[in-house]
Amino acid sequence: MAINEDVVYEVNDKGERIVVKSIESENTAYLRFTNRTSRPVDVWWRDFQGIKRHYIRLEAGAYYDVNSFLTHPWEFTDASTNESFVINNQVIFRAPNHVGGMLYRTNWNISVMVRPLRRAALLALATLLPNPEAATVLGLPMMLGRELAELVSTLQNTPEIVSVEH
Repeated sequence: MAINEDVVYEVNDKGERIVVKSIESENTAYLRFTNRTSRPVDVWWRDFQGIKRHYIRLEAGAYYDVNSFLTHPWEFTDASTNESFVINNQVIFRAPNHVGGMLYRTNWNISVMVRPLRRAALLALATLLPNPEAATVLGLPMMLGRELAELVSTLQNTPEIVSVEH
């Protein structure tokens, strides 16, 4: 299981900064994560210390069934660019209270958050270019060309993550 030790914080109802982590394993939530993007998505689970652990990679259109708990946070990122994806416009997903204890699985769609136009345009161009050097012949300003070349390189050189069976 791949690990990303970046701990993140959120603000609770009392205005306190708290670590995003799994809290308890009491109220079961039977979930299905469906990748509604056109990109491969890495699914991450935050453990009881707040460490981000790779769970599975979903290809575009694929889904994964997981037996989770209400207080367990999940995150979703583009497998190449590490861009965050969302469920219900939330970067960090926890099953809502009403699904706790249900005896059937609920589906949750992973989608792209609204991107700035610049990022969307760079991603569209990067998928069309054969290699990073091709960005230099487009006549773009130097900084934009460099950013595009780096994105092409990132998309083309993404290592595979191997997950252990759960």
